[in-house]
Amino acid sequence: MKSAAINTNISADGLRQWAAQCDSRAKDPMTTGPEYERLMTMKNALIALADTQEWLDGQKTPTAPAQ
Repeated sequence: MKSAAINTNISADGLRQWAAQCDSRAKDPMTTGPEYERLMTMKNALIALADTQEWLDGQKTPTAPAQ
């Protein structure tokens, strides 16, 4: 059985676009409760991944974690 391949080579810009889509869907008036929370969690995670990808690509210097 062949497993599905996942593209793990997504640029920081692509991750930020994906985060923007999550934000847009979260702001939809039909989105409530757990779905809103899930979308906002995904948005924040994607932004963090984009920041990390920029750092890995040498485009950004590391910053101290938030306290």
